[in-house]
Amino acid sequence: MKYVFSSLRLSVLWGIMLVFTFCDNKTDKTDEKKGEANKKETQPKAKGGGEDTTQVAEKEEKGTAKKRKKPAKVTADRKFNDIARFIAGLEGEEGTTMAEYESVPAWKTYAQNRDAQWKGMEAKMPKMRDWAGKELKAINDKKATLFYPFAGADFLHATTFFPEMDEIVMMGLEPIGSLPDFGAIHKKGAIPAYFNAMNQSLVSILQYSFFQTLHMANDFNKRVSYDIDGTLPVLLFFIARTGHRVLKYEKIALSPEGDLISADQVKVRGAYYGTKITYAREGKTDEQKTIYYYAVNLGNNQHDMLKGLPQRADLSKYIESLNISVTYLKSASYLMYMESFSVIRDMILDNSPYLLQDDSGMPLASVVNNKNKWDLIFYGVYAGPIPLFANRWQNDMKVAFQKPEQVRPLPFGIGYQYREGSSNLMLATKK
Repeated sequence: MKYVFSSLRLSVLWGIMLVFTFCDNKTDKTDEKKGEANKKETQPKAKGGGEDTTQVAEKEEKGTAKKRKKPAKVTADRKFNDIARFIAGLEGEEGTTMAEYESVPAWKTYAQNRDAQWKGMEAKMPKMRDWAGKELKAINDKKATLFYPFAGADFLHATTFFPEMDEIVMMGLEPIGSLPDFGAIHKKGAIPAYFNAMNQSLVSILQYSFFQTLHMANDFNKRVSYDIDGTLPVLLFFIARTGHRVLKYEKIALSPEGDLISADQVKVRGAYYGTKITYAREGKTDEQKTIYYYAVNLGNNQHDMLKGLPQRADLSKYIESLNISVTYLKSASYLMYMESFSVIRDMILDNSPYLLQDDSGMPLASVVNNKNKWDLIFYGVYAGPIPLFANRWQNDMKVAFQKPEQVRPLPFGIGYQYREGSSNLMLATKK
């Protein structure tokens, strides 16, 4: 199999990323026995699928099986939708608060380029929507929550595959960002720099269908534009471009008990912060959906001053409280192949009735050997990992794709093997 990178820069950056992956593997092998010995202590208990009624009853009595209530209805504030449309390069609606900035030449050029680029993206989307309408209908009918860890700011594929979800919970290492003040940005003449940075941050997801980790570390940390400090503008871009209205934006946080609180209610150091966006599909005036994005460490071990998931009771409790219908994993850097991500891997398997992933999510063996039993359907072709992740080849996955009775077509490209005819997905349904 051959894989051709589109640029030398991409190859170099991913090569650097590979070094870190190998270093992490060495750490994993050293700590593997220790991790297994501590597994029972660090891993959250399962809440279904493999427990008897006594275990479930005990959990409910202790309150650990409690699910969060649906968010209350919000009062829409049009300024958030105005900002989203402006970031998306879409002309404002009548009375838009962004009207005076739409005359800036840099924005006009940006808007024209985004229109042209989006036409190319939209040409690919009908196949995805049709496929999801058939293969994922049972999941969408359940609504509730889509859990999308290692997501970056990829609202695009989340809403394409799961348009009926009441809420989408996304997590990644990238900072959440702040709402741009275009009055201040315009005053200092920085609108051209802002939209140049937006151009750069969107290249990978629109061309390849995934965000590149090292690019995100650069694009979402004020290094291209001082005014882009996180994932929020890209989330707003995709919400507006995919035919949704932003009703409200809020900065939130997790309490020590794992409850959602307003960011200004935080009273402890080191709290995890998040973005909460309430939105609706255009034309559905009574609809209110919610997307959450949290900047968190989902590994077992400390990373960049952030403690590992086993030491973060707030995050563990929050994930346990989600009313998950399905977990989605795409272009997840094969992190859950490593023992250093075993806790989040097991939480997903214990708490998700459905799992949709490409082969970069978790290894097939983790699903097959999980204490819960799963029905598996495979889509597309297993062409193996790209050279960057060559050590993540799965023989059992190759064997699975050679059984025609359990393999179905995948009429589009997605993930690291983004070309149609070389991509794969697996849908696991908990028995």
